[in-house]
Amino acid sequence: MTYVAEARPRRRTTAHKPRLTSLELRLTESRVSRARIDSHVRMLLSRRNEAIAAALADKVSPAAVSAVVGIRATDVKRLGGAYQDLHFSGAQQDWHLAGLSAIVRQLNAALEDKDKCVQQLRRDVLAGLQKGSLDIFRVAALTSLPAERIRELIRPETL
Repeated sequence: MTYVAEARPRRRTTAHKPRLTSLELRLTESRVSRARIDSHVRMLLSRRNEAIAAALADKVSPAAVSAVVGIRATDVKRLGGAYQDLHFSGAQQDWHLAGLSAIVRQLNAALEDKDKCVQQLRRDVLAGLQKGSLDIFRVAALTSLPAERIRELIRPETL
């Protein structure tokens, strides 16, 4: 028996998937960008906490660390106490404080990016809901957020 390429059965055609509108694409892309930013923030928080612990292990005062990081001295002690395996390294106080300052700047920039991303998401959600092209459950499916979180996001901000 000889093989004839045309004799094999053809693949079945699948139903045509509807294309997403530009607004729907932005909503789906926001999911990825929020995840990336959240991961970056978690990494920076971990680095900040380790740097706090290293500074406290090198006898930098909690008040000095608190002034650079911007959190209370009691929180600095609590965060530093979580790392028990760090020992005195002999590094200068200025070196620790400069490193902490750099991490805090990066963390603040990442939090600003996160805020911008959430505000853009809010604008896109409001635009889709006001046009009537999307309902809250379609938005929730596109953004991978619960419908209640979408409702919280679109509530008017009261002072």
